[in-house]
Amino acid sequence: MDLPYSAESQSIGLEGVGNARELGGYRSADGRAVRRGLLLRSAAPVGATEADRRRLRDVYNLTLVLDLRLGYERATSVPTDLPFVTVRPVGILDEERIMRELRGASEQIGADASPATMITMAVDQGIVSDAMYVDFLEGECGKRGYATVLRSLLAQPEGEALLFHCTQGKDRTGLAAMLILSALGVGEETILFDFLLTNTFNAELIARERRMLVDYGIPADQMDRYMHGFDQVFASTMRTAIEHLEREYGSVWGYIRGELGVSEAERAELRRRYLTGEGV
Repeated sequence: MDLPYSAESQSIGLEGVGNARELGGYRSADGRAVRRGLLLRSAAPVGATEADRRRLRDVYNLTLVLDLRLGYERATSVPTDLPFVTVRPVGILDEERIMRELRGASEQIGADASPATMITMAVDQGIVSDAMYVDFLEGECGKRGYATVLRSLLAQPEGEALLFHCTQGKDRTGLAAMLILSALGVGEETILFDFLLTNTFNAELIARERRMLVDYGIPADQMDRYMHGFDQVFASTMRTAIEHLEREYGSVWGYIRGELGVSEAERAELRRRYLTGEGV
């Protein structure tokens, strides 16, 4: 079935922020639609232009940003320049474990190794793989973090937008979008559409990264393995995560209820706040 969505329908029209779009407009299984302009997702909004800032403030009434990055990612990045919002760090990955792995990699290949070298090593060691989202969801940090994301939606004043992001806006952010849309009753086909929009928004960046990996010596038949660590996403990664949750918890909602602690009453409140119209 063709879905009535596109990159244009989901874009929030930012000039300097990558992968910037919204969950608004997606239809739930009962025929309602996610409210427009309230649930925004992007890469790290560190390149926001003055026009972007005005748009986020005046058009979207953005008041809260959930930063899903690690502390070292925030510390080594340009600060988010959105003076009208509250920025709330929400850890998803186990930073202590990640830092141990990074230190180990630096000892093996040198602290000045290129990003391509670091990522290819992470792929070769299985740190980055088609199954990595399961680790994100099952780790205690991930469970605490994603529970915080959903509770932030419940606490957000009505009519005020929130934006959630990581570094590239694809993996940690993609899982957050999947959980939010699942809680709102949006079907898997639409969830996968939203997930794969990253490849449309990042098309030029992905093409450059693939050329870089060719220059680095990665053979064509291995390219997709390594692109997991760059700016491309693959449907199989999200399907693996969803199938895991269905197998272990009965459904994505079973995971949200049992592991993230969101009650049936809270799910009803999320749907009241973020869906339009009456269900059928």
